[in-house]
Amino acid sequence: MPRYYFQIVERNAVLDDLDGAEVASLDDARREAERAIREIAAEHLKIERKLELTSIQIRDEAGDIVASVTYDEAMDDILP
Repeated sequence: MPRYYFQIVERNAVLDDLDGAEVASLDDARREAERAIREIAAEHLKIERKLELTSIQIRDEAGDIVASVTYDEAMDDILP
């Protein structure tokens, strides 16, 4: 299985994923990024902290960005 890295992009920072995760396909990696964005947003709501997250960039093992999931895309079918 390929390993993908999920780089969290905030308004003023980029948080690198040094470990990555083995995921069956790029589509599965995109779904994982969507879930991660939703979990991060939910946690920020619980602690009443401003959400700075804008997207998660998905990188392959070579370090190339192969996909990106924005906050809006992750919340599209949840929020009106």
